[in-house]
Amino acid sequence: MDTNAFWALVEDTRAEALEAAPDSVVEQHVETLTEALEELSDDEVRAFYRQLMAVRARANTWDLWAAAYLALGGASDDSFLDFRNWLISHGRDTYERVLASPDELADLEWDEDENDFGAAEAWAYAPLEVLEERGFDEEEMDPGPEDVDDQFGEPTGEPFPEDDDEWFARRFPRLWARYGEA
Repeated sequence: MDTNAFWALVEDTRAEALEAAPDSVVEQHVETLTEALEELSDDEVRAFYRQLMAVRARANTWDLWAAAYLALGGASDDSFLDFRNWLISHGRDTYERVLASPDELADLEWDEDENDFGAAEAWAYAPLEVLEERGFDEEEMDPGPEDVDDQFGEPTGEPFPEDDDEWFARRFPRLWARYGEA
């Protein structure tokens, strides 16, 4: 599965989720993605997971973390991982737009009551759960070392000043206008 096939699967299963449950899209997307992965071969599921790890690693930047930190009122390393899964689940165009300019996050909505970020964590586990259901053990499910450190390790770029409101207001004017004073 190449990058284009990965994004097509993400976007197709998101469209199905939007149609089935427009009020709880992320949670429904876990189901639609799982169903689609169940139709694939073991190698294709592993390849999907490798692509997921690669795009998640690419999104591991201090700039994106700062935007998430501002919008969410804080973001630990675990919640930033869930945030990246959530962003990826929106599809390629949204992912690329927000990665290029994290202030674009101001255009997106999430539902904390629906636990969108917790559901995004489950969404990212879908390929591993499919393989586990097929009887693979954890070592067999691991698609390899590529990009693993990048998705969990130190983000790229410069760390952000957590307590500098002026920095956030300058760096992310749209997000600051929406979330900064809260």
